[in-house]
Amino acid sequence: MKRYAVAALLVISIAAIAFWWFSPAQVVKRRCQTLLRTLTLEPGSGNAGRQMGTYSLNALLAAEVVLENPSIKEASGTFERTEMEAAFQWLCGQAKQTRFELEKFHAVTVNGDHATVEFTLEGLVELPTYRPADGRYDATFDWVKEKDGWRLTRASWKEAK
Repeated sequence: MKRYAVAALLVISIAAIAFWWFSPAQVVKRRCQTLLRTLTLEPGSGNAGRQMGTYSLNALLAAEVVLENPSIKEASGTFERTEMEAAFQWLCGQAKQTRFELEKFHAVTVNGDHATVEFTLEGLVELPTYRPADGRYDATFDWVKEKDGWRLTRASWKEAK
């Protein structure tokens, strides 16, 4: 009898963890973390290795992405996925390093096939002559669920207070 109780408890525990792990809120949180890891370029890493991230980026972006950034006007607007990939490839070749570390999730809202994630991150973009981003930022990512998974449709960020 004890054996059955332990087995049932184990099955229930595994099912609960799987339900939590695959819940839309957890999936979009992991997508945010994956995007930030993809955009992080280690100092001294080779250009070819960096550009491999373009394939990961492609799987994370919707056909069009809206970027909203009050401090870098060139990085604001609506861009096609191919434009975003080209910009990332340029960044791979130009940046000394980039670093995006998620500090804290503030809110995750899932409404059917749309999700919004609000969080704070530590960001650094170091180019040869200046740093267009260096500090803490409050960010909001909007995601839409497509046939092949969640894709980013809008990203906005501003310096954290």
